[in-house]
Amino acid sequence: MRICLITPRFPYPLIKGDALRVFHQLEGLSRRHEITLVSLNDSPVNPEQLEPLSRLCEQVHVVPLPRWKAAVNLATGLFTPRPLQVEYHRSSRFERTLSTVLAGGRFDALHVSLIRMLPYVWDLVGKKTIVVDLIDSMSLNLLSRRNEARGLMRLAYDLEYRRVRDYERAVVQRFPSLVISSPIDRQLLGGPHILVNPNGVDVEKYQFRGLEDRAPETLIFTGNMAYPPNQEAVCWFVREVWPLLRPRWPRLQLEVVGADPPANIRTLAGPGSNVHVLGRVPKMEERLGRATVAICPMQSGSGIQNKVLEAMATGTPVVSTAVANQGVQARPERELLIGDTPEEFAFAVERLLLDEGLRRWLGANGRALVEQRFRWEVHVARLEALYAGQDPQAISTTGNPLMAGKSATEALRGLESETG
Repeated sequence: MRICLITPRFPYPLIKGDALRVFHQLEGLSRRHEITLVSLNDSPVNPEQLEPLSRLCEQVHVVPLPRWKAAVNLATGLFTPRPLQVEYHRSSRFERTLSTVLAGGRFDALHVSLIRMLPYVWDLVGKKTIVVDLIDSMSLNLLSRRNEARGLMRLAYDLEYRRVRDYERAVVQRFPSLVISSPIDRQLLGGPHILVNPNGVDVEKYQFRGLEDRAPETLIFTGNMAYPPNQEAVCWFVREVWPLLRPRWPRLQLEVVGADPPANIRTLAGPGSNVHVLGRVPKMEERLGRATVAICPMQSGSGIQNKVLEAMATGTPVVSTAVANQGVQARPERELLIGDTPEEFAFAVERLLLDEGLRRWLGANGRALVEQRFRWEVHVARLEALYAGQDPQAISTTGNPLMAGKSATEALRGLESETG
């Protein structure tokens, strides 16, 4: 098939969740199909960024969206009913580029990433096969952030929440092929035709690791630190949970790993705090694989938390809030531990620090969950079914030899035999 993939930002480097999802979609689809990528981007794309995508795509078109133009879009967008994030991405140049690309070749499907790009294909419904990957519910994300905000910020979030909510409802009514990453988000949007297609993990890159050679008493938080819910999660943990743990574990370390940490996160790493803000690291999988416990204390957000899946893939036991587990839907006490109050979260972390057997049990079960339900091969196969007008629900991991994760499966069997 020939597929045109339309994105609001260039999907490399793999810093943000939507870029990660798009890149792995491209990587999987390019093995059997011809892909044309058309992206907006608010900064220049250098040859090092372009090269990985050029290997996967037949054509790559990147249209710059200058920051001044985006600012003008936001200002004028205040006087329209559409979400500001949709208005932000308005570009007549992008519209012309996309029209030229579509006129220049027959595409079997258009794949659109996020609601931000839907004005460009709104009038093509019924004329083209269009698959819209919402990724998650923006209104759910904004609702949780609105409820945490105060003053003018609460009013701003409320305005955008209401606009996004109404826009998403219109999208559900208009587009017949919609994809989302989590069942909670699908339930909120209410469309029976929405396919839940969760994120995957590159299980060859994020390999399962046992407890040997791990750094002692080391917690890790991973994620794009320019993302407000990640900042909120780290600040909540350091403010509310860290003081409960440090008196009992004076050598305990916290590593905060992820691109673009702002000043309020960097200042957490004060003298004697044992908090280390590392920023972006070359190999996230190595950092995860050496940690004792991965924490995901999200207070808001939506969709699937990639940080949970990547930690599980490496066999690193996870403590999360219920919010962070909504998309993954892992089983508490079997594949992760849950703590919503500071006391519950600290207690869960301490259980893992004290109990090596529990760390092994959760690590093996978490890896097995990733292998069974969160592989990019299955994600891409479901997209292919949508493009071809087939039933994506028929795609299953059952009986697929790619789904057999030898290291985690053997570890799990050993643990189960030990516990009877």
